[in-house]
Amino acid sequence: MGDVKAALGDLKDRYCALHTAKEDLFWESKMGLSDDAADCQRRGADAEKKWNAFLQDPARLEGLRSLEAAAADDEEREITGGWIAMLAAHVVESPEGRRLSEEIVEREADLATTRGAMKLGYRDPGTGEQVRASSNRLALMARTHEDPAVRKAAWEGLRSVEGYVLDNGFLEIVKLRNRLARSLGFEDYYDWRVQVVERMSKKRLFETLDDLAQRTQESTDRALAAFSDKHGDGALDPWNFSYLRSGSITEKLDPYFGFGCALRRWGRSFHALGVRYRGATLTLDLVDRDGKYENGFMHGPEPAFVDNGEWRPARINFTANAVVGQKGAGHRAINTLFHEGGHAAHFSNIAKNAPCFSQEFAPTSVGYAETQSMFMDSLVEDAAWQTRYAVGPGGAPMPFELIEEVIREQQPFKGWDQRAMLTVPFAERALYEIPDDELTPDRVLETFREVESRLQGLSSGTRPVLAVPHLLAGESSAYYHGYVLAEMAVYQTRNHFLERDGYLTDNPRIGPELTEKYWAPGNSQTFDQTIEALTGQPLSADALVDAANALPEDVIDEARRGIARMTDVPTIDGPVELDATIRVMHGRELVATTEGGTFESACEAFESWIRQVTAAAT
Repeated sequence: MGDVKAALGDLKDRYCALHTAKEDLFWESKMGLSDDAADCQRRGADAEKKWNAFLQDPARLEGLRSLEAAAADDEEREITGGWIAMLAAHVVESPEGRRLSEEIVEREADLATTRGAMKLGYRDPGTGEQVRASSNRLALMARTHEDPAVRKAAWEGLRSVEGYVLDNGFLEIVKLRNRLARSLGFEDYYDWRVQVVERMSKKRLFETLDDLAQRTQESTDRALAAFSDKHGDGALDPWNFSYLRSGSITEKLDPYFGFGCALRRWGRSFHALGVRYRGATLTLDLVDRDGKYENGFMHGPEPAFVDNGEWRPARINFTANAVVGQKGAGHRAINTLFHEGGHAAHFSNIAKNAPCFSQEFAPTSVGYAETQSMFMDSLVEDAAWQTRYAVGPGGAPMPFELIEEVIREQQPFKGWDQRAMLTVPFAERALYEIPDDELTPDRVLETFREVESRLQGLSSGTRPVLAVPHLLAGESSAYYHGYVLAEMAVYQTRNHFLERDGYLTDNPRIGPELTEKYWAPGNSQTFDQTIEALTGQPLSADALVDAANALPEDVIDEARRGIARMTDVPTIDGPVELDATIRVMHGRELVATTEGGTFESACEAFESWIRQVTAAAT
């Protein structure tokens, strides 16, 4: 027994050291904190290679299997089984395979450095000058700018990412990923990642996704036809489609989604839901800037777990890319706080007895992980949440007339929204199925355009496929299908609480129940097992399809009932308690913190800083 316990303790310590070193460098690199970006990428790649070598070593896996037979009790067997599951999802038997893995990491780091140095921007249609802009700013401009010529220029700026990465090494990475996967006995890289992460075959996954696409086809076709008739020529061009759907709505919503108050609203809402972080330290970096990674994420350098009976709280970083001063920035900020804050709540509350259960990589299902974040950010779009929290500068809540207008504009495209999300996994699957000798930039772009057209029904996709950063990075490639699976689980979860309790906003039963059924088990249970534990039913697309195909009038009636129900739900007027140390950073600058103060004082500091940054931006 002593030998098993000592071996598991050594395994835990070595893994935590490698994991933390890798994740701290990941944050330093992605936040642009180093004065030498290329050196930081190299150090990060070296740390990742050491982490991979630890996980991929077949001798370590074989030793654990021998150790399992010598386990003295259920706890030792559970811990050993957890490590075996984790290593089995990563192990690479052959030295050649491990060499390939290291080469892939090196090439991914080189591409990240090259992509980070890209002079991204748009050509001003009025002056002809090239204007620097991040991908987040370009995406926001393409959706919200009043001038269609500027919207098109911003969208074309986003599309320029595709040609750039295709000409700077991405296709070689695709070939190497496929070569590694096939050496391990899988059909291709996508098949490998789906099998080890989601524990299902690529065939079964895409049968599920195909079913969702088919069940949303009719409502999407109907909505697009009506939209084209209403708005005329050019309505189905991507830079016009997004604006005509939401450009004026974004402007009307903007006063009710202030950027400065986003942190306070997130904290109060999570507090009211009964969400706690069990002593975690959370570092938030929320505002876009040059040199910063252009996508929100949450990573945990120090996983939460019970270490020989003693609770070790998590240390978690999460980020957003809100563009201060632009319309829609506050809405984006609150959505990201709920999304990444949901991830952080999940990984802060995994209460197993080893860190192998509480990290965000395989065998942790992407669909399972994204369910936790997407359930939380779904609340922000509820009429009940908006009437309670989305308060304008004069103190008046968002009027129902605006809520109704949003529903009438957006609900007909609920099915289209799912198909837009499906575009990425269908395109990425197709990418890895192209034979090596046909893998050229032209063939890839032709393939992507066909997928975009088939699923979105526009002249081109609203967000060019390779402008989605997930595809480029190893940790998030062959990943995006997880958002679709999570969307299914989100609506199934929402239905569970609505049918039982009648409401979601400020429901104090939600946090404790998610903690018990979804979060605490970590990856010791499969995605399906956690969904069934909470809802009593296996994962199904039915709730999502019903929501996507619902008529606007029915959704408006449901919104009225939801708002009326809130008259019986008390507001939370006391201090916010999340059981977390929170630090808001902007690069190296400390913006606000709860250390030595309260959540409320941190919110005041954040609001003051946002006012200063906004004034400087305008």
